[in-house]
Amino acid sequence: MSKENEYIECPHCGHVNPPGTQLCQSCGLLINDDYDKKKIKDVMRYDGSAVRSKVKSSSLFDKIWIFFTSIRNGVIIIALIAIASAIGTILPQEYFIPVGVDAADYYKEHYGTFGTLYYNLGFHNLYSSWWFLLLNAMLALSIIAASIDRGVPLFKSLKNQGVKKHPSYYKRQRIYLHNEEASKDDVESLVKDLEKKRYNVRKEENSYLLEKGRLSRYGPYINHTGLIILLIGSMLRFFPGMYLDELVYASEGETVKLPGTDSKYYIKNDEFIVDTYDKDAGTVFDKSLENQGALASNYQTNITFYENESSDIVGSEPELKEIDRAEIKVNHPFKFDGYHLYQSSFDNSAMKSMTFEIQDDDGNVISEPFEINLKDPEEEFTVKGTDNTDFDIRLRAYAPDFLEIGSNGGLISQTPVPRNPAFIFEVKDNDNNEEYSLIQIQNTTEISKDNMYNVKFVSMENEMASVLTLKKDKTLFLIASGFIIFLIGVFIGSYINHRRIWINSDNGLTLAAHTNRNYYSISKEINEILEKRNLGKVVDSDSKVHDERMKG
Repeated sequence: MSKENEYIECPHCGHVNPPGTQLCQSCGLLINDDYDKKKIKDVMRYDGSAVRSKVKSSSLFDKIWIFFTSIRNGVIIIALIAIASAIGTILPQEYFIPVGVDAADYYKEHYGTFGTLYYNLGFHNLYSSWWFLLLNAMLALSIIAASIDRGVPLFKSLKNQGVKKHPSYYKRQRIYLHNEEASKDDVESLVKDLEKKRYNVRKEENSYLLEKGRLSRYGPYINHTGLIILLIGSMLRFFPGMYLDELVYASEGETVKLPGTDSKYYIKNDEFIVDTYDKDAGTVFDKSLENQGALASNYQTNITFYENESSDIVGSEPELKEIDRAEIKVNHPFKFDGYHLYQSSFDNSAMKSMTFEIQDDDGNVISEPFEINLKDPEEEFTVKGTDNTDFDIRLRAYAPDFLEIGSNGGLISQTPVPRNPAFIFEVKDNDNNEEYSLIQIQNTTEISKDNMYNVKFVSMENEMASVLTLKKDKTLFLIASGFIIFLIGVFIGSYINHRRIWINSDNGLTLAAHTNRNYYSISKEINEILEKRNLGKVVDSDSKVHDERMKG
């Protein structure tokens, strides 16, 4: 067994102490002063106990343990998280770009080469990336390891601290007093007066230990517990079913599936209502109304809520059962099964239908206009011509959000939302002449040679779509609990002081005191009682050194 792993026997009282102990667990004698000078500056912090990371360092586990218990490494991890978080704010995260837009194209179009690099490095989804979650996990492990490494020895030292102390223990404390003229009655009176100050008193022969505010020593560990719960709650948000924040677009009369519910729930937009401020109402919004036009005072969506009874059957058609009807207003969500459906905004730019007509080579209109429903277009229909000639129209291909023409000649769509529709029409007249045209907004391309007929765009109709936000957060309780526990730890660590006073009456009065903060306050508290009984005055060794330096 190496020297640092040997048990240490106290030369004064004979107590056998565990490896790495600086102060004897029984009498408080400094039994390992060389070790203390190398490892720990404040021997009173874990008096009578050893910190694992300062003792053992031979095995692989011990090396990993030392890495995670190192305050320096913990600060480095925090710095890396802070830097990564800052990088994530340089450009908007993918969550904040328009719904349905290709992320790669968006960053390239708006931010050029830097945006492309930002996307390729994965910074567009930085906070859900595996390496950012790994950094948070490492921080949680560091906090847990450091708390165990220092918290367990602290608990042992406070639980097992003895009452009788070696004379050197008294002299080593910052606050010290020795009065040979004091009697045992004076000492007992002093102890009783301190007990009235809410000190807990323990006695062993002619020695006393008075203590209060021990909870203060656990303040940092309560902080750590709160931080760990916060980190766990934050990381759980990236696990399926724990956190959901999705946008739902629903036009009037449309029934849509709610995302993230495994096809179990649907809603129908029965009616979307927008109320605007009256320009002549004499309100504070009059000037804004003059400059900007109409302003919405309220918008709401009246919905029918359905449950899909066949959601458990893969590939089955939805069997919708009406469950409820509700009005969703701003800040008044519809709640169901742990979900909250909020009224987020509205969109009146969505395309509902497009109207076309057929023209000849000279640009003359030779057919009645015909309309294409962009959400559910008909594949075949007949259009009457101006000279009683019928045209058979067949929709060969359709892309709601046109991206490009595929290798097989089909149209590829970026999203199912009709933002940039494109069509391939087949036009057949009474003589069975077939012609093909590729139609984009205000653009027609003849696919077949020498077309006699051109399909031309005439007009477009938009529709009002309600934009809802579906949220579910099972981590909120954990995050709130962690934050509250953290604040409790801050309060305990900041406003409660751990105070210990050791008194011995073998040779008059010997008194020593230690606190984790605010030595001025404990000195004042003790001196008020000592002076009242004419027993002298304690001296704060640090204050004495300071005063001597000031005089010099």
